[in-house]
Amino acid sequence: MSTETLFGGAELEVNLVAGGTEKVFVRQIPVRLMPQMLAYLENENQLVELFCDRPEGWSDSLAVESFEKVVLEGERLNSDFFSRWVQRRLIRQEKVMPGITERLARNAGLPLPTGSPNAPSAAG
Repeated sequence: MSTETLFGGAELEVNLVAGGTEKVFVRQIPVRLMPQMLAYLENENQLVELFCDRPEGWSDSLAVESFEKVVLEGERLNSDFFSRWVQRRLIRQEKVMPGITERLARNAGLPLPTGSPNAPSAAG
């Protein structure tokens, strides 16, 4: 087991726009907050604040390179489990509403999910 898993995240030192540095803890997002993480995917400010459990607007205090460092670390810590969580969610949605994943992807202009009946095959 990694120390990140044991401690639920990793500590980073970040640079602040106003000068100086701050130590922050980039956490593994608890399962109960996964829907919030999903909702924040299009807003990196909210995602950074969620990763660090900080109040709204805190991410504006970070220097650009530190902001990106937090995004990348948060994604590294959370992406594997989050991807599996999203996949399980899609499977449950399909059981209740067959074809919903394909319709949502098509409406959003996204490629069809792997395994979708109408997704292009790897050979084709």
